[in-house]
Amino acid sequence: MVKLRKNKNGNPQKSKIFGAQKIQRNASELVANSLTTHRIFSGINFINVLLMLMLVLVVGVLISSVFTTIEMFKMQDKQENNAMPNKVSRMSLTGFDKQLAIEFMDKNHDGRCDICGMPVEQCIDSGQLECNMDTNAKIGILGSQHTHADWKIYIDGKAFDFSDKSHMERMRNNMPVSSFIHVDSGAPAPEKTGDVLHMHASGVPLWIFFKSIGMEFNKNCITLENKEKFCNDSNKKLKFFVNGKENNEFENYVFNDLDKILISYGDESEEEVKNQLASITDFAKNH
Repeated sequence: MVKLRKNKNGNPQKSKIFGAQKIQRNASELVANSLTTHRIFSGINFINVLLMLMLVLVVGVLISSVFTTIEMFKMQDKQENNAMPNKVSRMSLTGFDKQLAIEFMDKNHDGRCDICGMPVEQCIDSGQLECNMDTNAKIGILGSQHTHADWKIYIDGKAFDFSDKSHMERMRNNMPVSSFIHVDSGAPAPEKTGDVLHMHASGVPLWIFFKSIGMEFNKNCITLENKEKFCNDSNKKLKFFVNGKENNEFENYVFNDLDKILISYGDESEEEVKNQLASITDFAKNH
């Protein structure tokens, strides 16, 4: 309790009362102002947090949109590639390949692919031997695969000589050859031309190789480039082995990577056939 001092007339001093009341009022106002300021700053902080959350949400939506757009473009490119494969870059179709492609894709000779209706030259330029829009097509575009097989051909016990059958050699001499399936030269010794068979697309059967170098091969005969034939008779047989086992696919066989293939014509004994199988090289793994 505040004790009031009296003035000369004996009355209490009111100035002291008013001073105490003023101090109390100022203190109340200060507290009120502090609370108001706190509320203002609290409101500002809430707004800032809300703005930050909104900003993060907007950025997230933008990033999601960018990735969605990229995926759409990828899908569009994939569909376009499926409709028309990319043009061959490293290896192109030879004259033999182009003629064979026309036989496959333009049977009515109107200049357009029988399957897709596009100019057949456009299909050929994109590396197709068979129209890739044909559901029955088995041969992929040039460059769609690169596999190798070691092999040997024996005719009457003598190994066939491939020295003049290499892809580049026949190209230089303007002789028929295929870019899809062929033998190559120039490999480091002891590998020789023809030890390894190369396939530069998926699904290419052996008959295409033989046809490309002027030969023929089927379950009955093997015909050389000079048209000399070696056919099955009562004494001699044409035999076809893949990885040491007899195979009846002959000219239609599509080899797998690192296969070992033997084509043998003659009246060899079982032991002689085993020796021929053992003579197949193991160079394909080096390619």
